[in-house]
Amino acid sequence: MSFLPAISVTALLAIQPLLLSLRRSAVAGVRDFSKACALCAVAVGVMAVATTLHMPLAALLGYAILTLAFFFILRGFRRFLALRIPAWVCPLLAAFAGTTGFIITLGGDESLAARVIVLTGLIAAPLLSAGLMVVDRSQERNPVIQAAIIGSVLVGCAALAHVLGAAPGRSPELWGAPADTAFEFAVAAMKALFLPFLFLAVILAVQNRMMAGLRAAIARDGLTGALSRGALIEAGEQMIADCHARRRALAFLLLDLDYFKQINDRHGHACGDMALAHFADVVLNFLGGRGVFGRIGGEEFGIVLPHHTEEQATALAEEICRIVRETPAGRGHRRIGLTVSIGIAAAAPGDTITEVMIRADLALYESKADGRDRCSVAKCREIDASTRALAAAAAQLREADAFRQEYARQIA
Repeated sequence: MSFLPAISVTALLAIQPLLLSLRRSAVAGVRDFSKACALCAVAVGVMAVATTLHMPLAALLGYAILTLAFFFILRGFRRFLALRIPAWVCPLLAAFAGTTGFIITLGGDESLAARVIVLTGLIAAPLLSAGLMVVDRSQERNPVIQAAIIGSVLVGCAALAHVLGAAPGRSPELWGAPADTAFEFAVAAMKALFLPFLFLAVILAVQNRMMAGLRAAIARDGLTGALSRGALIEAGEQMIADCHARRRALAFLLLDLDYFKQINDRHGHACGDMALAHFADVVLNFLGGRGVFGRIGGEEFGIVLPHHTEEQATALAEEICRIVRETPAGRGHRRIGLTVSIGIAAAAPGDTITEVMIRADLALYESKADGRDRCSVAKCREIDASTRALAAAAAQLREADAFRQEYARQIA
């Protein structure tokens, strides 16, 4: 089996460029994994030569390099998983794994400890891969999955230290032929595949986290932190389908900051952006998870409120109007007063989220027409072609009204 370490070294050298390419990412722990991969390639090569040529001092050097690689692997997982453990725990665990593998090697291949550690290490590999694939699926940290990942790494590292330090050409006498065959297969798999399997699983986990971060960035408005229009509609579609299935109420609020163009013209677009971010922060803090908040475009925002009746949504909208009115944007002497107009629409059986949003848009126009800084409830329940056209016209009228008032202010 002397050729097996060469397979592992070749695979590690092929994986190293992939890890180096990921070092520019913002994912924590990648640099440690890259260092560990390079050290593992060196350690496997040194130990393979040492065990073949019976060079004890070179074998000890290989153990030292391998233990250092274990340290970087564990530190990489500590950072990747954001583990709340002291930094000194990583070198301690690395030394424990390397020492355990070395001691088991001194006991000989026929010992029960050798058999158990190799077979357990082989089982740890798929457990490690499974843990890395699911660790980011939950919004909250799962200590059980994190402990399973670290435990699998430790067992696998100890088993690897044992098989790399053991002399080739085993001929155990205390086991039957089927057991010998299974054990030799496990040793071969550990020597050739464990490290490449480990680092490939790490690469896939890092790429998954990068993709999740990219999806989250796309789903969020960069200025306000609210959901983007597409993400808001997607979340609304899921929520309205769930509410219809459970026969629960759902409401939608369409919010539009009043006189926002005047804020831009008087104070500059930088202050306008600050006002939008302040408004979004105020609304998000007030909602406290009761609904899904997103930016539809410009100064227009939407809130999907599952399990809210029309009356409950109206009470919440009135509170939003009050809080926004009482919480001006800016600091010190440069305070910008804000008000918001809100249109409210409750979902009827069979409605889509788009139809509810159209009705809320019509209600928002009523709030604007009635003097702003207030909320209105949609009156119509059915959406047809004329209603859609009316909603589009209402949006155009709101924009024209804003320009008209600004023009009147300038010539006054």
